[in-house]
Amino acid sequence: MDINRAIQVSKAAEKFWILIVVASVGVSIWYLVEYGWDQQKQTLVLPGIAIAWYSFRRYFRKKLERDLDNHNSKV
Repeated sequence: MDINRAIQVSKAAEKFWILIVVASVGVSIWYLVEYGWDQQKQTLVLPGIAIAWYSFRRYFRKKLERDLDNHNSKV
């Protein structure tokens, strides 16, 4: 896969995961307000996982961009 295409795919994946983060935080807050902390504190796990995946995708994209910049500066 071309590195530019990989960067585009990573940007799309980042957008997807940020949407999932926002949605899961919203749903978690709604459950916490509706049913209380004691019954629904486990719902905070899902936003945590989504944030981890977003962070991974962002790190991967930044790494690809650095590699592309280093490659272009050597040429």
